[in-house]
Amino acid sequence: MASALVYFGNRFIYRIGEFIRHWYKDGFFFFFRRLVDFLERLDRYFALRVTFHYLFQPLYQNYTFVGYVLGFIFRSIRVGIAGFVYFWVILSWMGLYLLWAFIPLGIIYKIIF
Repeated sequence: MASALVYFGNRFIYRIGEFIRHWYKDGFFFFFRRLVDFLERLDRYFALRVTFHYLFQPLYQNYTFVGYVLGFIFRSIRVGIAGFVYFWVILSWMGLYLLWAFIPLGIIYKIIF
């Protein structure tokens, strides 16, 4: 009888550990992969990396002073907007993950109190 209680106690602790590993570690990597996928799709629209790379190049290969000035202005605005959107996407994703992470703690709190 005592060995059965020890076995069930060990299995209970093991399952709690597995749940914590699955919920937090695997959940984090799931959210992180989804965030990276979403940012890659967003980058197809904003092209932040390419725009930042050509920030000081003239617009439409117009090598006059006006082409350089307009190229810098338009590309810096595009980089700023993309940075703003990326910031809010990452912040929102972090909020969703934190909400996800606190669900078990909220359930335990509701059970206790």
